[in-house]
Amino acid sequence: LKLQFLYFIEGFPTLNFIKKKMDFKALALKFLDLRIKKSYDELMELIDDSFALDHFKDGKINGKDAYRKYLDANEPPAGTWEEPTVNGNVVKITGSVKKFMMNWTVHSVITFTDAGKICDIKLTR
Repeated sequence: LKLQFLYFIEGFPTLNFIKKKMDFKALALKFLDLRIKKSYDELMELIDDSFALDHFKDGKINGKDAYRKYLDANEPPAGTWEEPTVNGNVVKITGSVKKFMMNWTVHSVITFTDAGKICDIKLTR
């Protein structure tokens, strides 16, 4: 009864304990699209300050600024991507990319904060 009272007094959107559900799949696809288009200023808005990249070929990159330098120095992947799968705040995208005239299957695991920022990406073959 108290919850109903609060609902009518304060309004549904103002209740602190109800979180907005994030569409992590849409955010991951937006990230991928911006990466391919080299729209890095907009892409960096999706990245958390505590960001970490673990790349099978390029090693580990820690921090938002270091990731921006990495993006500027490396071409985006050219390839095809399967439909992402979502498990909580983790999105997995599998794709086939062409690198050095070879097709590689890659797996991207993207982890989001509760606020919808990307905090971790693991790229494996």
